[in-house]
Amino acid sequence: MMRLMKTMCGLLTAMLLLTSCLKSDDDSKSSLSNDTAIIAFSVGDMNKYTYSTSSTGETVATKTTVKGSDYVFSIDEDNHHIFNADSLPVGTDVKHVVCSVSSLNNGVVLIKSLVSDSLFYFTASDSLDFSRPREFFVYASDGTGPKSYTVQLNVHQEEGEQFCWIQHANSEEIASLEAMKAVVLNKSIYVYGTKGGKTVGYKTMDGKTWTPLTEINDKDSYQNMVAMQDDAIYMIADGSLQKTTDGITWKVITNDVDVKRLIAASYTELYAFNDKNKIMVSFDKGETWIEDECDEDFSWLPTEELAYVCVPLRMTAYADYILLAGISPAIGSVASVWRKIVEYDLQGLLEDKWVYMERTDDNLLGLPQLKNLILLAYDDGVLAFGEEDNQFSPIYQSRDNGITWKKNTRYRLPDQFKGNVVSFAATTDGKEIWLVSGGTGEVWQGHLNRLAWEE
Repeated sequence: MMRLMKTMCGLLTAMLLLTSCLKSDDDSKSSLSNDTAIIAFSVGDMNKYTYSTSSTGETVATKTTVKGSDYVFSIDEDNHHIFNADSLPVGTDVKHVVCSVSSLNNGVVLIKSLVSDSLFYFTASDSLDFSRPREFFVYASDGTGPKSYTVQLNVHQEEGEQFCWIQHANSEEIASLEAMKAVVLNKSIYVYGTKGGKTVGYKTMDGKTWTPLTEINDKDSYQNMVAMQDDAIYMIADGSLQKTTDGITWKVITNDVDVKRLIAASYTELYAFNDKNKIMVSFDKGETWIEDECDEDFSWLPTEELAYVCVPLRMTAYADYILLAGISPAIGSVASVWRKIVEYDLQGLLEDKWVYMERTDDNLLGLPQLKNLILLAYDDGVLAFGEEDNQFSPIYQSRDNGITWKKNTRYRLPDQFKGNVVSFAATTDGKEIWLVSGGTGEVWQGHLNRLAWEE
């Protein structure tokens, strides 16, 4: 009650001063304005609480600090809405927030009570409750107004570093495939596999509805499938190199195939093995092929359980980074991992050839030999998993472009996943990871929360 009386006295004093000014001479009148607005809003540091369970079963709260200066507030003058586009972390205490408000032409700022229509004079030292939107009012210096603004503090409702899986209804189409491979092209997920002695495919955009694709008589052609980003899916089938942009219509590129198996694709180049297991490259989307450069013995190249990823090189916008991995008969206990940097406009500044990622005595974190290997470019790294001892392996992650691989417990297959270790596939569009399995027909969609948040 005393605070309310002090606030009302302050407002009365301010209005009397304004009135006094209005009654003064013409020069004083010219110093007043009927125009005002809230032109800046910011918050101070806030507490963030994280809760965990101790070994005795008690709930333990850990308090940390969220720097308010890290979050910029936007002011929508058309709708008089003030908000932070970058949400505060989950667990941030927004019931006790100190904020700063600036007004145009020294306008007087007031805030509406949460429990009534009463208005209070705003002071920057007050701790305010922003657990729900608050209404601010600003009066012009000549006493006219007010203009009202709704101030909203957005807070994430989930942990950004948590990985979540969502299960869709099982798909009869996917369940019918005996072995499979998946790629993403133009926002659609394509899954091809073996069924009834043919290669059969399905595509979806949401994991719920699957569209059947044109069947291919060659039952093993799905193993040759690669996707060139924003271009087409390529496949060697029935002795010819073909491509499709929709899975329905296939165009034969050439019947005179100089290669036996497609193994990778960059944004502009295709890669394949010839009959001597040497890497061939095509710069014209499969029309012609030449032998690619390699810094080591070709016998060390992986020839079984192949997988690859292609991502833009972090240090420049003019190059791609390709990682190729699998099992090589010439290498014993770990996978054979190779990389290539494909440059576009750097005039030979980068080494544009295949390089073996050798495991040394200092590097004991090589990628294990996994059957049905899956590589996924995700969150500025590469994830790898597959079949190990007749069961699904842990998910390994490389943060250094394929040199070292560590188990990352943040990423794990769904606990309820009952997939077939012989018939499964996974792919990603960079935000969502899609996991499917033959036999069970399971369809899973997973993401790291912060990558899936809308900007």
